[in-house]
Amino acid sequence: MNQIDIQCFIKVVELMSFSKAAEALYISQQAVSNHIKRLEDSYRVSLFERKPTLKLTESGRILFDAAIEILQREEALADQLTSSQSDYYGEISIGLPPNRSAAFATEFIPSFIKKYPNMSVNLLEKTSSLLPTVVKQNEIDLAIPLAIRQTSISDAHLFVELPLETEDSYLVISDRLLEEHFGSAFPSCKQEFLTGVYLKDFAGVPMFLRPSSSRLHEEIVSLLQQENLSPIIRVKTVVTSAMLTLCAQGYGLFFSPPMLLRYMYREQPQHFKSLNIFPVNELKKSRQSLLIYHKHKHLTRPLRDSIEIIKEIYGKHTLEFLNNALPKDDNNSSLII
Repeated sequence: MNQIDIQCFIKVVELMSFSKAAEALYISQQAVSNHIKRLEDSYRVSLFERKPTLKLTESGRILFDAAIEILQREEALADQLTSSQSDYYGEISIGLPPNRSAAFATEFIPSFIKKYPNMSVNLLEKTSSLLPTVVKQNEIDLAIPLAIRQTSISDAHLFVELPLETEDSYLVISDRLLEEHFGSAFPSCKQEFLTGVYLKDFAGVPMFLRPSSSRLHEEIVSLLQQENLSPIIRVKTVVTSAMLTLCAQGYGLFFSPPMLLRYMYREQPQHFKSLNIFPVNELKKSRQSLLIYHKHKHLTRPLRDSIEIIKEIYGKHTLEFLNNALPKDDNNSSLII
């Protein structure tokens, strides 16, 4: 059994497309066809029915199950024979939502590379709804999608799903905007807002939101519409941290989970001197980060350690960190959470 032929066959089955398999493997479609034909000639069977749509034959299903088992045994054997962490080479691949990748990289990569100096990390940015699919197709090893209000987003028969963190969302706004919007109630309103704010009270303030296709955008707009209100959307962007300077200058407010606040504070702490961060009552416990991987995935030592590192770093996205890290004003009331 030629391993390259088998790997090509598995990729065609995972994507159920010769052309997509060719793209994923960086080879020509003709090369893919040649690998499949070599297997069919070797075993004297047809592995696929080509019409009306591509699907496995019974022989193809038998070979696929056997191929997966063989590759898993080879991975396990290589893992057992590797004596030290520095002897591991290659890469691990992790998928996560686009706006989380920079923050995740700064937390995960130092710990991983310290353990595995000769390995690389491939971060694949996909929306949460697409991440289970790329895990299923074996394009990535692990994924960290977001679920709304603690709902499962993956098939329990195919995936292992581990809850990581249940998130609140926070409203980030400058003193300047607070004073403009709340007038004589400023600055005493800041103390009141420490326990939480309602979206309807900020409907008249310009907002930086994620694109209309995002779940958070939809939820914020829907909550305001229930109050017969519409948001004033100044900017739509997936890169919340890019709006931090504009927010500090009073051009709008934005919404953020603790993970991104932690990252932004470490990268641009100077902007937080004029900012306030308040929990949004309607968005408390509204998101859950999940760690998922395919049930048939052989977890090598680097992947097992990656899971532990991920669990550890997500446990640090706490309110205590923000309260200790973000500056308070002279009255000890500018913060916030």
